[in-house]
Amino acid sequence: MRSSIVFPLSFVLPLFLGSVQAQDSGQNSSSSNSSAYITQWVSALQSTGFNGFADTLTKINGTSPAMELFSQLASGRNFTVFAPDDSAIQQIPSGVSQNTTLLAEYIAYHFVDGDFTNTSYTNSSGSGGGGSSSSSSMSSSTETSTATQSTAALLGRRFGILRRQDGGGNGSSNSSGSSNPQPFAGIWPNVTIGRTLLNASALVALGGNKSQVLAWTRPTPESNVTILNQASGSNNITVVNGTSWQNLFINRINGTLTPPGNLTTALTAINATALQGVLGGLQLPMNGTNGTAVEALQCAKGITFFVPANVAFTAAVNSSLQGLQSNTTALTALVQNHYINGTTLYSTQFDNSTTAVSAAGEPLHFITNATGIFVAGANNSIAQIIRPDVLIDNGVAHIIDQVIFASESDPSQAASAFQSATSAAAAYSTTETGPIGIFGGGTQSTSAQSTSTQSSSSEVQPTTSSG
Repeated sequence: MRSSIVFPLSFVLPLFLGSVQAQDSGQNSSSSNSSAYITQWVSALQSTGFNGFADTLTKINGTSPAMELFSQLASGRNFTVFAPDDSAIQQIPSGVSQNTTLLAEYIAYHFVDGDFTNTSYTNSSGSGGGGSSSSSSMSSSTETSTATQSTAALLGRRFGILRRQDGGGNGSSNSSGSSNPQPFAGIWPNVTIGRTLLNASALVALGGNKSQVLAWTRPTPESNVTILNQASGSNNITVVNGTSWQNLFINRINGTLTPPGNLTTALTAINATALQGVLGGLQLPMNGTNGTAVEALQCAKGITFFVPANVAFTAAVNSSLQGLQSNTTALTALVQNHYINGTTLYSTQFDNSTTAVSAAGEPLHFITNATGIFVAGANNSIAQIIRPDVLIDNGVAHIIDQVIFASESDPSQAASAFQSATSAAAAYSTTETGPIGIFGGGTQSTSAQSTSTQSSSSEVQPTTSSG
């Protein structure tokens, strides 16, 4: 085990990055501050083995996304960083690495707003660096905020988040005094979701122009954190170790993160061929006209889609679907009863009091218990979520084990719910500095109240607190 050395910044030899170009004279001070901050951090990264990540930050310097990213990092707020190791950086596709603007947007997806340090769970088995040659680590000087610790405690009771001093990943020993903290995380199928700094319009289309989220979990209580919806070759992307520098909680990961793609990409990745067959020949309303179902869903600004797995399409279900082929209205309503339009609800936001309105205008109720999370639709249809939080660029998909066989619809209610969701999303403003979920995790930047904290409410207006 490498020794842990406190890294005094006064001894750091700054790496010249060049000043970030100010867009107007009023930005000179802010630009200078962020440039100095990044200069110091890049030097610290290089001294601890994160050479590839440091070089990448230098490479994207000067691009518009990087200027915004660096400005936020230098603001003094806490952030959690998922920093790829040197090997992972070398695997970035050339189409991304050679486009500095796109590369900066991808890098922004590696930063989550808030300090997710699990102060009760740390892993002493590995160094805090990003490479194999360094014997020093950055100072674990950033303390977890009281608000984040309180949120973690609440989520631990609700979602089984691991906060313990024993049973570390890969059979390692753990101690709260170690220099290698782990991020707190749900134990699968429970997840943790944080809001990232990726908000590029070409890559994200969530309601209220919110930034994209990142989801992670622990496959078992003893394993290291795994990033969901990601893979590096045939291996999962996992957190290897962690350290801190100033306001950053830095987690070394063994891969680079790719922002979520569109619905087509997600359905292909999860092999939802049966649903793709149903959607293929169906038209849905889209921007005042009709388009294919997939096109319409991909154009939505924030959706929650309950995707039946292939096993849900039994012989009886397929027979019933065949009977609806001549009734386009009923078939359209059946598909619309599988998604919420204008609202993104992650699994951590479902509670027994949560209700929503489907795109067909029918009520959806959610049930959570020791068995799992269930969605109940019209016509007494109930399905269990068997794989939560498949992220897409404009929302989220949850894989369910049954087809919600409800062909009822209420167009006026659907229109009203969509208008309410759109208006709420436009009016809502928050800085979510903790896990997204029933118990909150956001620090309000306006007087608007996050309904994710209103677990006693009989109905949730999802887009005021969701993606």
